[in-house]
Formats: sequence, structure tokens, C-alpha cells
Amino acid sequence: MLVCTRRKFLRAALATLVMAALGMPGAHAEGVQAQQIDVVQRGELFHLNGGFAIQLSPTLDDALRRGVQLTFVQAVEAERARDWWLAEGLSDLERSVRLSYNALLRQYYVTLSGVSSAHENLADALRAAGDLRDWAVVSVKQMKKRSEYKIYVRMYLDVSQLPKPLQVNALASSGRWQLDSGWLERTFKY
Repeated sequence: MLVCTRRKFLRAALATLVMAALGMPGAHAEGVQAQQIDVVQRGELFHLNGGFAIQLSPTLDDALRRGVQLTFVQAVEAERARDWWLAEGLSDLERSVRLSYNALLRQYYVTLSGVSSAHENLADALRAAGDLRDWAVVSVKQMKKRSEYKIYVRMYLDVSQLPKPLQVNALASSGRWQLDSGWLERTFKY
């Protein structure tokens, strides 16, 4: 029988809360979370830098290892704020990132815009899948100087790309199959 004093219990509970708040690996829950996403101008285009941290649920990890391809969608919306009217939409972009596993070769593959990369372990593959580096999202030609702009970024698992029997399962069990970062807002001036 395990005996735990009240003081030891409170220390353990506090340590768990601190780890969860700081995002330590031991307390990282499954999902998609934004990590340091910035808007950077290079020449005539504004690019996104940064990415998303992806943590698969045990159900998704098992499905991936059994040969189910997971498709994530990275979405970006850009708009110019206006004082007396609705915001002016500049761009509305999406791109698909496919994550798959080859059991024979024991390698993970990440495919983005037709370019595939091989990874030895799941952590590297998830890091590559969540990467936003150098994604051109807005052209300077669409913008007005001395204006404020907002960019909204989101990444989610596209359950409509799963095989049909799994789509029914994904819709019925919301927690195990639903990965979504929600919209993240960044404001910048030009």
C-alpha cells in the first residue's frame, strides 16, 4: 500500500501544474500549439516564420503506425484594419501537409507542396509538419503604407481526408481525432 503524506501530495501536484504551465515534455498534452510565429518582410513579400508544435493522441499515433495518412491544413488569413468600415481582406491561403509512415522502411514522410522529406523518428516528422518557415502570405502590392494589418494563422487535422470508416469514428469521438490550434492573431504595420 502506497503511503503519501499531505505535504508530498501537494508538492507533486504543484510540480505537475508548473510543468503543465511551462509546457514541459512530461506534461505536454496532445494537440496543436503555435510556437513563436512572426511576420517578416523579404523584398516584395511578407513571409511567416515559426511553426506549430504537434502532439498526437495515442489513437492518432496508432493509426499512423498502421498506415493511415494524416493530413494537416495550415490556414492563413490577412486583412487590413479600417476605422469606419469592415476590415479589408487581403489573402486567404491554405496548404496541406501530409504525414505518413512506412512500416517496411521504418521512416516517417512529410509531404508539403509536392515535396516529400523522410524522417527517422516521429518527433522530427512532427516538427517538419508544423513548420511555417518562409511561407509567403501577402504581397506588398496589396498593401497601403502606414496601415495596420492582421494575420490569423491556424493548423488543424483534416478529418475529411481520413479513410471513410475512420471519418465516422472521428466524428463520433471528438477528443481523440480532433487536433486544432485555433486562430492565432499577429498584428504588424507596413
